[in-house]
Amino acid sequence: MSEIKVDTLTGKTSAGDITVTSEGGAATMQLQQGLMKAWIQHNAGTSITNSLNYASLTDVGTGNYRPNYTNNMANNDYAAAGFAGNASTNVCSGNEMNVAYVDTFYRVGSTGSVADVSEAQFMVLGDLA
Repeated sequence: MSEIKVDTLTGKTSAGDITVTSEGGAATMQLQQGLMKAWIQHNAGTSITNSLNYASLTDVGTGNYRPNYTNNMANNDYAAAGFAGNASTNVCSGNEMNVAYVDTFYRVGSTGSVADVSEAQFMVLGDLA
């Protein structure tokens, strides 16, 4: 078994251009495109339990939070998904997609009303600025 230890990976043609070949060898993709750019796990309110690329969390209102990125996204054309935990069925949805944040709403129960939740996770994939 081989082991490679490095601090930085840099593409040969351009710095951000590292190609990865698929398991079957038929397809390739850029390494940086497949990496998650931000994720957050937080409790009710603005208490961040753990995160990557989030500087702060703003409580915008009941069931509405604004996780603010440390490093902005390149544009607002990125994917975001999340999950909220509470005693009832929950759905997490993104509202305003912005280069600096994405507003998240936590909806509880069959009525879909917005409510604070005891725990939530949210992740973002896309291009960093």
